[in-house]
Amino acid sequence: MNRTSVTAFTKSRAWMDRAGTVIPTGATSAARLGVRPTPLVMAESDGARMRDIDGNSYLDFALANGPLLLGHRPQPVIEAVTAQMQAGMLYGAQHRLEAKLAEALTDVIPSAQAVCLSTTGSEAVHAALRFARAATGRRLVLRFEGHYHGWLSDIAYSGPGSAPAAPEADRTLPPVALSAGLGAAPDLLVARWNDTAGLERVLADHGSQIAALIMEPVPLAGVLEPAPGYLEQVRDLTRRHGIVLIFDEVVTGFRLGLSGAQGRYGVFPDLTVLGKALGAGIPISAVAGDHDILAMATGPAPHMGTFNGHPVAAAAACAALECYREPGFDTRLDELAGRLAQGLTELGRQHGLPVVTHQAGALVQTLFVPRGTELSDYAALVSATDRDRAAAFAEELLRRGVYLPPRNTWMLSAAHTDDDITTALECADAALGQLEENLV
Repeated sequence: MNRTSVTAFTKSRAWMDRAGTVIPTGATSAARLGVRPTPLVMAESDGARMRDIDGNSYLDFALANGPLLLGHRPQPVIEAVTAQMQAGMLYGAQHRLEAKLAEALTDVIPSAQAVCLSTTGSEAVHAALRFARAATGRRLVLRFEGHYHGWLSDIAYSGPGSAPAAPEADRTLPPVALSAGLGAAPDLLVARWNDTAGLERVLADHGSQIAALIMEPVPLAGVLEPAPGYLEQVRDLTRRHGIVLIFDEVVTGFRLGLSGAQGRYGVFPDLTVLGKALGAGIPISAVAGDHDILAMATGPAPHMGTFNGHPVAAAAACAALECYREPGFDTRLDELAGRLAQGLTELGRQHGLPVVTHQAGALVQTLFVPRGTELSDYAALVSATDRDRAAAFAEELLRRGVYLPPRNTWMLSAAHTDDDITTALECADAALGQLEENLV
């Protein structure tokens, strides 16, 4: 597809109105509704680009919120999926690709001794929590404020979008529901990210009752990297208290390197949740980790699901992993992301705007915060970030043919080129110039 200037959104608006008569909000995921000036309806995609039904073409840095690490329509995945669909779409029985995929994951994920396959990241999170409770005989789960672990009821608290706890709170933080309809408060404790002393206090009070500590090793909200030594301290504390440490690598898996965040930082959890990029656009997820914990699936905590290990999804994942293992794959993505991050920071400086960028692997976050602000946890992120300006920046980019989520998280893919980064920075220059003009 050739990139064209964005001129109108008439057909997208009309289609959203039509969809809204049969789909509440007109969208099947609320996360898509924040796009300004209107949620878009797409017609096709290829490589690093998408085209909407108005004919507008976009350089895509949303990548479906993370799965498309190979870009749109990667041929190795399409070929593998097509071959499997011709062999059979679903068996209701075992097939060879399940074990082949599990073997491949145990080969590339440092902490993986065994694997259980599911379909979505949310359900894999719940499988991991159930295995941890079954293995420990405990009921409580500890999570961090501002991390995201899916939308299902007993973990959908204190994630991105919720109000942070007061700064003086120094033990467990009050769980904040992310949605109506969650029911009674769950067996859940909340702690502050990057705060070792606070975590020690929580574990001193509740450590013997906690089955699992679940965390994003790099939370998507803000792309806030762990402080030096922090992951090692969490690993040590959970071992001391007999707590199952779960890394939710649904986003960071493969996007921070073949071995994910755990490979990048050298800290290995008991269980790892994978999704998104695992299937390169086909829905599949996994819980990988300690063999004895995952053995709970053989009896006390059976792992069930009609679509678990779906043949088509397993074929996609096996093909994707082969691509991720190619020499230089991670290095090239890191270099592209680094160039983008540095360019965005420099453009912010040139325009006199408080632009800060965070980069972790093929993940870049643009933040409109005062320079020099220390962003170590979710509360600091929320208090310092100008979210309205971030959304305005995303809209200005969209009008120039660059598709970026309103939260300003840039996803890089193998389909992006050096020229794409140049184009993105040129559009960002113009977009920031418009924001600067609006301030006058």
